Amino acid sequence: MPVTPFQKNMFYPIVSAFMMGKSTMVFIDAQNLFHGAKSYQEGYNTDMIKLVEELGSGRDVIRSYYFDSFKPGKRDDKESFYTFLETNGFRVDAKPLRKRGDTFVEKGADIGLATEMIARGFNKSYDVAVLVSGDNDFARAVRYVQDQGKKVEVASFEKTMSSDLKRVADDSVVLDNIAEEIRMEK
Repeated sequence: MPVTPFQKNMFYPIVSAFMMGKSTMVFIDAQNLFHGAKSYQEGYNTDMIKLVEELGSGRDVIRSYYFDSFKPGKRDDKESFYTFLETNGFRVDAKPLRKRGDTFVEKGADIGLATEMIARGFNKSYDVAVLVSGDNDFARAVRYVQDQGKKVEVASFEKTMSSDLKRVADDSVVLDNIAEEIRMEK
């Protein structure tokens, strides 16, 4: 049976029996993943299919969600990628960035991810949630999902992994350790 990146950590003997074969949903914070990949290596691109396959190895991945944002009027620049993801079983939720002063800020993507993860957990749609983000803003949502009897694992590149989020999660993986396995081929 394949070993997930989560099982490669020091808690493998404790969590492996519970996690293998469990219904799993993957929730991807695209902006956090993008910035983490950039901090890992300039020009590095993550292959979303490989990412989900690697993180879900040995489990029944029910669905993967991809939460993103885009500059107003620029959704078309990402539309073919979103279509590719949807064709491969992802649910895509993309929100326009909001102008604040001279810059654009993300609004709605993180709350959309948290809401979906909580709602799916409450509806008993999964046993294990894999949150691909290192954003500490998700810590409360993680705790709420855990209070529903679900396990939550987080995955992020090292430089964008919040120590608080890592601490509240049931397990974590640093994507730097599997970067070559999930790299997008040119």
